[in-house]
Amino acid sequence: MNNYIIFGVLALIGIIVLISWNSKRNSKTLEISENRNELRNTEIQLGKRDLKLVVTYDYGEKAKVISEKATSEIIKSTMKSINWNEFHIVQLKDENGGGYKALDVGGSLGDDGLASGFVTDDDHILLVQPLETVEQMTEILLNFLKGEDVWRNKYEYK
Repeated sequence: MNNYIIFGVLALIGIIVLISWNSKRNSKTLEISENRNELRNTEIQLGKRDLKLVVTYDYGEKAKVISEKATSEIIKSTMKSINWNEFHIVQLKDENGGGYKALDVGGSLGDDGLASGFVTDDDHILLVQPLETVEQMTEILLNFLKGEDVWRNKYEYK
């Protein structure tokens, strides 16, 4: 019983320290910015990161790295070049992602259907709403490329 109390107190202290640290960090960010537009531009710039674009096919048997530094143009052209009547997975990997490692879209327009998921340190979580078009998959990848705030606020994964 004493162990539970000790762990509870330690967890509570850890949460308080984390909230305090995060509040101080956020207040410093706001002090640096002169206005909301400048802050938003800074967030967008921070959202740009080097993501590896990988295409997997033959039901996961083969994979090809398309780009070590994916851009919106590379993503668009890759998605258009794939024969979506056959099963493929397109993945954006972020080696430095905070809590998540990659976002993927995939499936086929036939029997398999289309889906999206993201890989965290511990799990692979799927998009709640099913996908119907390649354009939807492309949009998800482009939003993930823009940054975590854009992507996480637009899509629900469970």
